[in-house]
Parts: sequence; structure tokens; C-alpha cells
Amino acid sequence: MKTRQCFGSVIAIAVLVLCLGAGTSSANAQKTTTTTVTKTRIARVNKTGWWIRINTEKTVASSISFQVGLTRADRKEWRTWTAGEPAEFDLAEMRAWPKLHIRAKADPKGKKAVFCVFFGNHGVSHFHFDGDKDDNMRSTHTEKDCVP
Repeated sequence: MKTRQCFGSVIAIAVLVLCLGAGTSSANAQKTTTTTVTKTRIARVNKTGWWIRINTEKTVASSISFQVGLTRADRKEWRTWTAGEPAEFDLAEMRAWPKLHIRAKADPKGKKAVFCVFFGNHGVSHFHFDGDKDDNMRSTHTEKDCVP
């Protein structure tokens, strides 16, 4: 008789554990909401040397990629600006160069891209294109279409 009582107690405890486990699972099965916080980066533009301002009102291209160098022959991939990013940015690594060669490429091709290249407090070159465009410029040049 003791064996039956022991066996019955074990079954009762097992059933109780299963019931409690099921209650816990359904309590944990509640809907979970996740909130993602996106930080907007605002670039600090020094503007003491070469810098660029994208005309976001006239630019239809979703991105503009830049190759930069002292000449056409030594230009290298530099960066890609994407719509939604800050419209002004320094060419920090090239800030003090006396001259600059920039090739810009709009993506997708056929969509308009418009920006100005500045040196300090004056405009140097105005880019208005829908494919790709390159230009040699000197820090002493002045472009009247580009006002800081």
C-alpha cells in the first residue's frame, strides 16, 4: 500500500508542476514591444579650409560619391553623401591644400545633383550635373553662385 501512495504522490506532484509551468508560459507569452531610438548625427563643420554644401532643395539624386585629390591623376575615393545626412561637411584631410580636384557622381545616374565647394569664407566651384562631373579648383578662385 505504501508503494501505491508514494507512486500516487509522485504523479500528483508531476501534474502540479506541469500545471504551474503551463501557467507561467502563458503569463510570459504576453506581447513584447521594442522601441528603437535613432540618434541623428549633426556634423560640426569647421569651414576653415575646403568644405562642401549640398543643395538639398535642388538635388534629386539619392547619393553623391566623391573622388578627391590634388590632380585628376591622383584622386581617390573619398566619401559618399546620402540624402538625409547633413548637407555641409569638411574635407578635413585636405583642409589646407592650395588646390583640389573633385569628381562627383550622382546616383542614380540621370538624377540631378547640386552642390558648392568652398574654401573658408568664399565659394570656389559650383557643381550642377546629372551623371558625373569633375573640376580642378584653387583656393583663391571665387564662384559668385556659391555664397557661404
